[in-house]
Amino acid sequence: MRVTELSITPIIMLASMLFFSISASAALVSSDDPTFGNGALTIDTSTNLAWLDLSITEGASYNEISSQMGAGDTYGGYRYASPDEIYSLFVEAQIPDINVPGTTGHIGTLANAAPALALIGLMGPSYQIETNGLLLSQIAGFSSQHVTANGFDLIQMPYATVREGVINIAGDQSYGEVFTVGSSIFPSNPYEGVGSWLVKPAVVPIPAAAWLFGSALLGLGALKRERPKSSSTDRGIPI
Repeated sequence: MRVTELSITPIIMLASMLFFSISASAALVSSDDPTFGNGALTIDTSTNLAWLDLSITEGASYNEISSQMGAGDTYGGYRYASPDEIYSLFVEAQIPDINVPGTTGHIGTLANAAPALALIGLMGPSYQIETNGLLLSQIAGFSSQHVTANGFDLIQMPYATVREGVINIAGDQSYGEVFTVGSSIFPSNPYEGVGSWLVKPAVVPIPAAAWLFGSALLGLGALKRERPKSSSTDRGIPI
């Protein structure tokens, strides 16, 4: 039996559908880092950025971390993420209510609690404390954005905080505060519970569907090269 373009077409169509379906389905996934160990990275498959757990850099100043980003240094290959990249990470985590620059006050929403807590668990909390049965979990860190205020260089501190079991008139509930630009702080000062939003390009393996898609194309090319020329009278589909 000889395979023709008509019989190979459904294979290519199926491979294409699987490839583009998987490619379009972005997610945040845990991964390992050769230096910092198992589960130290969170990969955003929509941007192909690998985020280092904030708990790893907790308590170190902006200047301290940035001085160790050269080739062969502890954080070689990493860089500080921008507030826009951090915002995209929060969006990918499906956090609905994200405060943006210019927002004042600590505004938390119930809808933020579950997705923000999931992100905190994935990235490793930079700060966590339990008081009177109420648990506060937070990821907070320095970003790459510098601002000048009163003649000083300051660093922005985006964060996500979840307060679990907060008592209010509706009963015991949780809410999450998520800011893409938090407090401005001096780059030379370390702060308890504050890490650094560090990213590097992720090495993302090609999905199985992509291999299927590529194999189908290679197979079709081979068939085209091997298929003998049909005569002018042979216009049917050989079986």
